[in-house]
Amino acid sequence: MQRYFLNQTIHDQIILTDDQDIYQHFGKVMRARVGTQAEFVSQDQQVMIGEVIAMTPKTMTLAVVSQVAAEVELPIQVTLIVSPLKNDRSDWFVQKATELGVHRIVFTTMTRTVADWQKQQEKKAKRLAKIAQAAAEQAHRLMIPAIDFLPWSTVLNLPKQAGIVAWEESARDGEVGTLVQSVTSLPTGANLAMVFGPEGGLSEAEVQALEGHGFEPAGLGPRILRAETAPLYALSAISVLKELH
Repeated sequence: MQRYFLNQTIHDQIILTDDQDIYQHFGKVMRARVGTQAEFVSQDQQVMIGEVIAMTPKTMTLAVVSQVAAEVELPIQVTLIVSPLKNDRSDWFVQKATELGVHRIVFTTMTRTVADWQKQQEKKAKRLAKIAQAAAEQAHRLMIPAIDFLPWSTVLNLPKQAGIVAWEESARDGEVGTLVQSVTSLPTGANLAMVFGPEGGLSEAEVQALEGHGFEPAGLGPRILRAETAPLYALSAISVLKELH
């Protein structure tokens, strides 16, 4: 069943109009007709099943027939802080991170960042927001992750209950338990911020700055992971530790 996000609360009926993307997709692409059902997520993350009861060339009326109980979000709110990546790798990363349950994605320019998004940031933001929404609908999530572009100085001071910086030197030094200890000690609803370097990795100065702002270096195993792979590895590990353990 298709799932759509609404920027409103849901009561007994849902009215869709032809100027909405939902109307265009559900009505035109999916060829909805009277009797067709879909899932709708309200602003307060309530999931309702709506059934089409009336259609005109410009509007679609759905009756709410039931509410769906769903616990699909990660028990902790994970913010991934990453560098812009070359080509379309950031698109792929946003899609997969959304499927894996990320709460927020922050792009920031780091010392060794290669991709320059400054002139096309607005265009990139719109594209990535659409990718995140489509992935959240496909994964039947209750929320669409926020996509932000922030300067490094702001990143250092983001509010959080815990912070981790993925640092390959920690793995080389034999550190293996920081990620597990940090994640398992966090209560439900806590905010975990995680920093991942660009293609060339984080500089020592950046890691030192992060440590000074409450981020703890952690290894992600003995293998060197790509910039877009490491955050997905971390999200998968968090899911195992908090949802499947």
